[in-house]
Amino acid sequence: MTFSMRRFSAIFRKEIKDIKANASVLVMAAMPLIFSFVYQQMDGPKEQIANMLTLMALTMVGSFVQAALIAEEKEKHTLRVMMLSPATSLEVLLGKSTLTALITFVICISNFAILGVIKGNMVLIVLFLLVSIFFFLMLGTAIGLIAKTTASTSVVGMPILFVFLLAPMLGGFIKSEFVKKAIDFLPTKHLADAMPKLLAGKGFSTVSGDLINIIIWCVLSIILCIVVYKKKQMD
Repeated sequence: MTFSMRRFSAIFRKEIKDIKANASVLVMAAMPLIFSFVYQQMDGPKEQIANMLTLMALTMVGSFVQAALIAEEKEKHTLRVMMLSPATSLEVLLGKSTLTALITFVICISNFAILGVIKGNMVLIVLFLLVSIFFFLMLGTAIGLIAKTTASTSVVGMPILFVFLLAPMLGGFIKSEFVKKAIDFLPTKHLADAMPKLLAGKGFSTVSGDLINIIIWCVLSIILCIVVYKKKQMD
């Protein structure tokens, strides 16, 4: 079955209406921006703060908001209708993810602008953001499909997302070598390592390993998302 822009557009427009009517999602999306304005008033370099807020936007908006929206569709049984409709899996997943991806990207760039750190190698920064957003969208979609209700999204998703968010920040305080090595494999650790280099204007050769790591996680998240989606389609 070929990709239909009409079906994709219909799902995308429905997503806009759902987000506008969901106050908790809007508050969650606003949190990284609120923190940006708060930190912008403080003295000192803002690069590390921008790094932290990027991770926050990716986990809270890119993943958790996406998971909540998917779980809400399940509760209202509209996701089942879409799964059984003529729309392909690609049309449904893209239609359900594109708006969240755009919002997450705009928030990340807005954080950089508010903190005054739009500098360095912006082409690679945008590339890293897009790849990272894709990973977190797929992860959030899988969490939303696994969660039985919107309320259970927190139970399923929060432990996973907190690991991705907090592990790069707390890695320096952990004594266990095994845990440190495990953290070194996380995509957020590689994003956190790459971002200061890119803001300093470093080139691709200094961050190529970090990008490869995140791409591998993207592939794994696609596989997870497709497996869970197909399973829910058969239930």
